Amino acid sequence: MVVLVVTAGCANVTVLSVSHAGDADGVTPTSIRVGGMGSLSGFVASTFAPVVTGARAYFDALDVAGGVNGRKIVYGPLIDDGTSPSGDLTAAQRLVQAKVFAVVGVGTPFFTGSSVLRSQGVPTFGLQVNTNEQWAGPAMFGAGGSYVDPMLPQPQVAYALQRVHAHRAAVLAYNVAQSSDGCISVIKALALHRIPTPVIDESIPFGAASLDADVTRIQRSGADFVVTCMDASGNIKLSQTLKQHGLGAVTQYWLDGYNTQNLVNDPGALDGVIFMLQQTPFELASLAPRVYPGIDRFVADMHRFAPGTPLSGSALAGWASADLFTQGLRAAGADVTRTRVVAAINRLRAYNADGAYPPVDWTKAHVGVTSVNCSTFVRAKGTRFVPVFAPPTGVYRCFDQIHPPPTSSTLPSGQVPVVLVPPAPGVPGQ
Repeated sequence: MVVLVVTAGCANVTVLSVSHAGDADGVTPTSIRVGGMGSLSGFVASTFAPVVTGARAYFDALDVAGGVNGRKIVYGPLIDDGTSPSGDLTAAQRLVQAKVFAVVGVGTPFFTGSSVLRSQGVPTFGLQVNTNEQWAGPAMFGAGGSYVDPMLPQPQVAYALQRVHAHRAAVLAYNVAQSSDGCISVIKALALHRIPTPVIDESIPFGAASLDADVTRIQRSGADFVVTCMDASGNIKLSQTLKQHGLGAVTQYWLDGYNTQNLVNDPGALDGVIFMLQQTPFELASLAPRVYPGIDRFVADMHRFAPGTPLSGSALAGWASADLFTQGLRAAGADVTRTRVVAAINRLRAYNADGAYPPVDWTKAHVGVTSVNCSTFVRAKGTRFVPVFAPPTGVYRCFDQIHPPPTSSTLPSGQVPVVLVPPAPGVPGQ
């Protein structure tokens, strides 16, 4: 799950016609031209620019290894949309006019250019934080799946609460849809599992100068588990305010902030925080080498080809997008066309980026979600993230998001226990 806060308004835009489309655009006997686009500058660049960085690291490593079927990847042009809806349209048009074979590493809150890429049949890969309509179509591949359903309950939050033996929850979000909508699934799950939630505030202004009022409400309510759907800076401010009010022992559950740079910048604010992840934790590259080869390769590629870039979910989404594209390219063989690459990817039933992600069934992931949702958990301890709540084998826990839990049994607190389900086929580490 990616929580994104966007406050800028959408400008009026004009769609310019782009006439060129070709099934083998960008392909030569020795190379394949692939473009990238996203918010490389602007107020959310720190979140989205790493998507392109991750993809570039993957392609750099791939070319060093000889490319695919005798062809190397020429990664460019890489177009900056400036965190602007009109800029995103222009970026997509420029890539089509450059006759790139595919666009890999899309990272933007305003994917208005999706209509251009889709209409021209350009295979497109990137971070899915946009609408399902923008990622609709058989050639659109969002990392982790193109279709998201924020209305389904998130049993992971109730599971974490019960694992730390908490009793009452508080939920905080900004007053913008990208934040408050992220908490819909959280609030539904807490209600479903009969967990008292005396504080729900989805009206916090983005960039609020103070969170004292909310923390005072939390203190008076007796909540001992706080869920935040804010961005990392808001979460850090929340943590600092809780400590100032003597609530440092309250368990915090963040949906944003799992980033090595955040831990370096402010380890005190993150200490003890639980993060739910839809990926294999980066720490497994050293804790369990060779068990999750995709994470091993991601960490190695970033250190070699993007030194100094913090490891983040955005960078991993770009790297995994490049990996998915490459899998389709290999399957297409020597006769490289967009049609063959897209068809090959859409036959994958348990793609997991070689152990970096929970499996994605690309025969279904364009139009819906499967009932079994597998996640991992980490907790910040000092200057590192540590996997928690892991089963005896692997690190993934799997949940059924669609079928409600049985209500015949309850915990002594009156909560409905979270029921785990067997791992889905292709779950890494099994």
